[in-house]
Amino acid sequence: MRFLAKVALALAAVAVATTIVVTVAAQEKQPAPQQQQTDKRFQVQVTPEMVRHSRITETLYFVGLGYSLLMLFGILATGLSRRMRDTAVRATKRPFVQAMLYVSLFVLVTTLLELPLSYYAGFVVPHQFDLSAQSLAGWLGDEAKGLALSLVLSAVVGALALLGIRKVKRWWLALWLGSIPLIVLLVVVQPIILDPIFNKFEPLKDEQLRRDLLDLASRAGIEGSRVSQVNKSKQTKTMNAYVNGVGPTNRIVMWDTLLAKMNHDEIIAVMGHEMGHYVMKHIWKGLAFSLVVSFFVFFFAQRFSERGIAKWGAKWGVENAADPAAVPWLLLVATIIGFFLSPVISGYSRSNEHDADMFSLELTHLNESMATAFVKLAEDSKQDPNPPAIIEFWRYSHPAISKRIAFVLGYKPWEHGEPNRMWKTGK
Repeated sequence: MRFLAKVALALAAVAVATTIVVTVAAQEKQPAPQQQQTDKRFQVQVTPEMVRHSRITETLYFVGLGYSLLMLFGILATGLSRRMRDTAVRATKRPFVQAMLYVSLFVLVTTLLELPLSYYAGFVVPHQFDLSAQSLAGWLGDEAKGLALSLVLSAVVGALALLGIRKVKRWWLALWLGSIPLIVLLVVVQPIILDPIFNKFEPLKDEQLRRDLLDLASRAGIEGSRVSQVNKSKQTKTMNAYVNGVGPTNRIVMWDTLLAKMNHDEIIAVMGHEMGHYVMKHIWKGLAFSLVVSFFVFFFAQRFSERGIAKWGAKWGVENAADPAAVPWLLLVATIIGFFLSPVISGYSRSNEHDADMFSLELTHLNESMATAFVKLAEDSKQDPNPPAIIEFWRYSHPAISKRIAFVLGYKPWEHGEPNRMWKTGK
């Protein structure tokens, strides 16, 4: 396994170097540290339960990764992948259909193997910490819907990927180019086709809040915006809001739990943050960033996967990278690469989230409301506001809550006659 060790070290070096650049760039935007906050309104009440919940979720992240890698390797080493491939070959002589059948079997097998961990992380833990009131039947129903979607999408996309590997020598480039329209398509259709499978989306019911949000959107430079609410309370007691979709499917969405637990100004501050994502085109920039990252993932995936198959493929019954039985190995390599790139992806996301916080403050001047909103978000989700530095560095898509609170309470350039940095009036 000396080859895999070299791969891991090389990827780690690239990830660390790139992350340092991203982290330094993000830190340059940060203001000087604020004095210790003494107002209890802006202090997250950290409880042992909150810390325990955070440590469990952090542990599950790494345990889940290790379990996935062992599962993929086990499917190869036991010959299960080869037998599933042989079953597909006996069923049809058409390579494309064989690939679809194999991928479908693979999705079913991996879903079954991952079910105990998924059940614990997705059902037991949220109920243990009173973060969900969803019934087991409801949870299983959502899982079944997700499995059905995965079977359809994975079978088609997986078969197309194997076709590209079979037909093109530099298949990493073919797969990368093919992923571009696919990713854009998924982002476009997600709000109108995929999301409604799990939840009900409808226009915001609170007319006064809706008018205020539309006025805020107009000031932000967003015309004809769509603000929706979604019944996430059927699955969780936590709060969230987000922007998704592009072009005609773009919309700003609030969970009904957020509407129930935050006051008017807190909602305005939170939605100013989401509008910042829209105005600063973070969805499009995120797509571009993901394509840059995936370029390197595909490039290294071909090199490492083909070397691995040349060395161990005979033991696994895998002929080449285009063999459907190679899918677990391809995914294992991609997962390892993705793991070492996690800090880069997380660092980029944290930078965008910080910019969106800044945009909201410049647009609304609701510093205290934004701070109390963050306090509620942390306490309501039982999220440690001061996670271990390595955890935040490696996997946090948002800055730690304690850092966000300190920033929003101190960022007031308008009081010193300084220009806005994110929201440009009259833009």
